[in-house]
Amino acid sequence: MLRSLKAQTVAVILVGLLVSNSLGLAIYFRDRQETLVLQDAYDIVERAAGVSRLLRNIPDAWNPEIEAASDSRAFRVWSTTEPVFANRTPTEDERSLTTDFRSKVPAIRDNDIRVWFRRALPPGFLQPPGLADAAEAEVPEGGRRWIMAISVHHGDDEWLNFLGQTSPSADAFPRYLLTTVLFALLVQSAIAVWLIGRLTAPLQRMATAATRLGTDLRATPMAESGPLEVRAAAQAFNLMQKRLLRLVENRTGMLAAISHDLRTPITQMRLRTELAPPSEEQEKMLVTLDEMNTIIGTFLDYARVSGDTEERALLDLGSLLESICDDFADTGAALTCTVDQPIRHYGKRVALKRAFTNVIENAIKYGDRAVVRARLEGPTITVEIDDAGPGIRPAEIDAVFRPFRRAVATGAPEKEGFGLGLSIAQMILEDHGGAITLENRAQGGLRVTITLPAHRAAPAPSRRP
Repeated sequence: MLRSLKAQTVAVILVGLLVSNSLGLAIYFRDRQETLVLQDAYDIVERAAGVSRLLRNIPDAWNPEIEAASDSRAFRVWSTTEPVFANRTPTEDERSLTTDFRSKVPAIRDNDIRVWFRRALPPGFLQPPGLADAAEAEVPEGGRRWIMAISVHHGDDEWLNFLGQTSPSADAFPRYLLTTVLFALLVQSAIAVWLIGRLTAPLQRMATAATRLGTDLRATPMAESGPLEVRAAAQAFNLMQKRLLRLVENRTGMLAAISHDLRTPITQMRLRTELAPPSEEQEKMLVTLDEMNTIIGTFLDYARVSGDTEERALLDLGSLLESICDDFADTGAALTCTVDQPIRHYGKRVALKRAFTNVIENAIKYGDRAVVRARLEGPTITVEIDDAGPGIRPAEIDAVFRPFRRAVATGAPEKEGFGLGLSIAQMILEDHGGAITLENRAQGGLRVTITLPAHRAAPAPSRRP
């Protein structure tokens, strides 16, 4: 699903952004929760310290009335003759809260105050009346309450006690924060898609140029633009194209020169042989010279395929196949040709005619007859050539495309040829973005399948026997 580099890179960036934003949000939310809870605890300490200072500065007879006025459902205040919970090793937060309380009520000694700040009531806590309505109230879903209990020594036999709870933190998370994070993620995603598109566009252009080079060495060079690294890669690619083209042209020129240099003495030898008195040796010599001329011409055809400068044009491939079949039929060959509908292809007419001629000629030569079928399958042109011959050994199917390699079934009679027909056909078809494959048919004979990219399909059908 994510096969392209662009899609994979964007996906990795988006997942990374989502994970990082989620972790950041979780850390922020947790820190904010703890801050709010601790702030509530300090507020309770300040309120308790205020009540404690007040009770220390008024006559003792007024204490019950002040305690009753300060007591509430959410903040309990009451007096006992002993601490309401046992002294335990304080936590870091409890030590900080104790220090804050003593700073507000300086008269308190070290052993005159006990602070409890945890999620549950202290073990053995001496509960005041109505505690179940306050400290044991249900915590809202998703929120957290912490219990704050304080016992302060106010006299020989009097301890002033305070009990409160932090506010539920279910609503501590600001609702707009999720919207902000989602909006930031959307903006970052758009920027990532744009940036990765710019980074991968040169790779796409290079892939297109490489594909175009595979079918046409004289294709327009790749544009040398963009970042420094992209320009360097484009320059290297264009230099490679020039070297490949020069290599093919040098090979073609060398073979053309060799052909010319060899054909001149062969022509001279033929003239001298023809001027000699007629004899059996003269006939053999003329046949040998003709074979040499044919071999040289075949070599030259093979070399010229890669350097072919024929212009491409829109052509009717069905009509081209029918004309080739007509030419073979005029020589008495047994073959049929079926074209399901007009088929258009953008290519080199002469080169494609040579490729199809080589394949059909092989089918007639080695398989006695040829059945040619062409059809359009979506964006692909498929041409099948069946013969009635003995087929090819499976191990040699791939080898027959090598130059000067011929393969026939065991016991099949030897045929004339140089083993270049299928090699030339394959080079031409690959130059047009196509492919050629061989397979032995179950009912006997060989099937050659050729595929080419279609230019466009025409609706009117055409068929000929």
